[in-house]
Amino acid sequence: CGRLFARLSQGEGTRSALIAGASVVLGTAGSITLVAGSVLDLTWIMVAVVLIGVSEAALMLLWLRFYSETSENYSGQSLGASAVIAALICFFAHHLTFEVSAAVLVALPVLSGVLLFTATRGIPLRKNDPLGAGVPDWKSARRPYAKVTVQLMVMALFFGAAQGCRSSRETLLSIADPIAILGAAVAGAVIFAMYARSRLLPNPTPAINAATLLFLGGMMLLPFPGGVTSLIASILIMTGFIFYFVLAVIFIIDLVRTFDLNLTLVLGVNQALEYAMFTAGILGGIALWSAYQDDDLFPFVLSYAAIFTLMIVTLFFATERTPWKADHYKPRSLEAVQEALTDEAPPEDAAPKPDIPAILCRRFCLTPREVEVFALLAKGRNAEFIQNALFISNHTVKTHIYNIYRKMGIHSLQELLDL
Repeated sequence: CGRLFARLSQGEGTRSALIAGASVVLGTAGSITLVAGSVLDLTWIMVAVVLIGVSEAALMLLWLRFYSETSENYSGQSLGASAVIAALICFFAHHLTFEVSAAVLVALPVLSGVLLFTATRGIPLRKNDPLGAGVPDWKSARRPYAKVTVQLMVMALFFGAAQGCRSSRETLLSIADPIAILGAAVAGAVIFAMYARSRLLPNPTPAINAATLLFLGGMMLLPFPGGVTSLIASILIMTGFIFYFVLAVIFIIDLVRTFDLNLTLVLGVNQALEYAMFTAGILGGIALWSAYQDDDLFPFVLSYAAIFTLMIVTLFFATERTPWKADHYKPRSLEAVQEALTDEAPPEDAAPKPDIPAILCRRFCLTPREVEVFALLAKGRNAEFIQNALFISNHTVKTHIYNIYRKMGIHSLQELLDL
């Protein structure tokens, strides 16, 4: 799928529609094959899983490209709602008849494709140039991207390892319990509420910390078998992982929009590493469980290893300012921004003046590119001047101006100057 999307320019409608249609067909065929295989006891289960996997990957990339291209930030509410819906479908599938569950499974790819077509037609895109809004700035995005990716990899590794520790007579992590699945719905509901009730883009740092603590709390309870304790551990681990996973995807989308990155590349690498570590964890858990299933200390070793590794990863990046707040990102040249805001240098003996633009940028969480656009707007420059000065498209300039106005709660350049 990464190869397929590598040369697909932003805003490309025809090829995206063809890919989406093909993905829906593959997903539907895979779902039908899976249902038929379970009824007729056919050996086509792996074929069905591959077809569904390819369809899911392609549709996911199309959805995420749409989030990065829209003139609004729809990723938070949409991904939160998706987590809730997916969890509820899994929950009710345990209580529905086989025929109803099969119908839901077959209908899901079609529903996703229909929603994708509807969304892309009804919401205006940013219509950036093929390489994004200006020049990509991977150097500034590299460290925050590495932090979120590495921590997600560690969580996926031990999440998979705990799921791999199961046999016919005992299961270390009862993640398939319908009540535990509701943890994903809780995580999605919280994320949806964060983005639905906030006029400005919310600061997800508390949610990120809460997700990590929930995951660690579940790992602490993992070694203690028992009905209620195991169920609480499963709920905490599921909720923490889904919480962190969805916020990580939202964060990478924000990185793409802020630093003009290639969504297919950065998100594809993130997801590939996550799934690779999840697979490695499951295989490792199966191997370790078969060897040390009867050892009472093994669950404690796995639990402490997860907690220790996650803490080490977190502490390793502790010297880095948290990447989740946009106001911590600095534009490429602060001196250039200051020069754009002042026509002449102040006298050497003049008293220092408060840096009003910097204060406003921190207060309203402007991104680096929005800081540069803001600096020119503060001098009364129009969109055409900003387009030529920053070497970006006119549509991109208007998108940044719209986001600045939205974050500051204003509606015109005069209101910005008054502020």
